[in-house]
Amino acid sequence: MLHIIIHTLPYEMNALEQTMIQLKRNSKYLTPDQKVRIEVVLNANLVDWKQSKINLGFFAENYNKIIRINEDWAECILRIDTINEILGCNDLRRQTFRKTDAEYVMYLDTDVIFNDTLLARIFFSINTIPEEYFILTPQITRLWDTTWDKISNEKFFNEEASHHNYFSRDPYKSTWDNNDVSLKVIDGFKFAGWGTVIPTKLGKFIDIPNALGPYGLDDTYIMFACDIMNKHNYNVKQYVIEGEIVCENNLFSLPYFKEFIILIDKKSEYTEQAHNNFNSELNKFNERLINR
Repeated sequence: MLHIIIHTLPYEMNALEQTMIQLKRNSKYLTPDQKVRIEVVLNANLVDWKQSKINLGFFAENYNKIIRINEDWAECILRIDTINEILGCNDLRRQTFRKTDAEYVMYLDTDVIFNDTLLARIFFSINTIPEEYFILTPQITRLWDTTWDKISNEKFFNEEASHHNYFSRDPYKSTWDNNDVSLKVIDGFKFAGWGTVIPTKLGKFIDIPNALGPYGLDDTYIMFACDIMNKHNYNVKQYVIEGEIVCENNLFSLPYFKEFIILIDKKSEYTEQAHNNFNSELNKFNERLINR
């Protein structure tokens, strides 16, 4: 089973609906044995509901309708967290790796535009990869710096790697159905929440330490941990599905509901916690492998 996890905030309701529609279109390319679980966690902890113009009940009702778009082909779960259990995407990801019974976990952000073939090609790739431990990602457009080029489609290399191009790119013109796809091993590791697939066994082995907090550096931590594993004679590789392109939707993002709720901004606090504990947690992971 592929366990797709989506962390979302209330104002991202329109983006989530588009994501659910894209997943629905993907379902027509799957076979009955290709099982999918879609888990959406609505993080309601970072809103001052007393000061907001729209109450939580409005979002809960509409989020429940949106997730049901896919209930005829996938196991669909909506969790609305109001008890500070899920304060950011790190919380959802670590919890999923620790508890899921699915074999694979897929990160999916709500601002990603992807093709109808993404899930089918992910399943095909999973069945093709021989390694027990691996990271699997689709390709992306060129981002804000060249460190991302290793997972970027070469058709975008004629564009400068810049924030201007990143934020002004049309995601609907940047992704296209492509029959010419292949699997490629890249040098090192690079990924984010854009359809990345991680075997649960690898996620459990590395874990996302509690000390990293609710948000920040969890993907970087896993990348560095994979490098450490390889230094200890584990065989971990990252594969890219060449030709299967996803793109963040910055150009047409319309967080309409943002003006009706009062957000509690914890991003800097959470990021600082992750940075403060990053190196010590990596050292602990390295020591764990030394002592195995």
